[in-house]
Amino acid sequence: MNDRPNARELLAISHATFTAEILPALPEKLRYTGLMIANALAIARREIEAGDAPARAEFERLCVLFSDGPRELAGDALAVAVADYNHRLANEIRAGRFDQEERAVLLEHLRRTTGAKLAISNPKALNAK
Repeated sequence: MNDRPNARELLAISHATFTAEILPALPEKLRYTGLMIANALAIARREIEAGDAPARAEFERLCVLFSDGPRELAGDALAVAVADYNHRLANEIRAGRFDQEERAVLLEHLRRTTGAKLAISNPKALNAK
């Protein structure tokens, strides 16, 4: 296995080369497709750079929200646990659990989760006002 360049570096190189050399040469009718490809490369690089940290942080906030003890999870187990908690969260929101005193904690969780997702999928949106 090669040490360098790693996957993150390969994506960065691919993105830079694509946007500098290929994107400008594309005919107008392919420009949107080219921009989508460049964006996908950038998102993939940011996902790799972030690793499990955003999912771990979301999981920890969900554990607090539901007063569950912390657990150490990673990879697929972490993804499944976050998905399960989010399903439970949606049901609890529909049931009105967070309509009163826990509302502020819920809103803070949602703000932080949305910010973490935007940092990967569309970081420019975090700075837009």
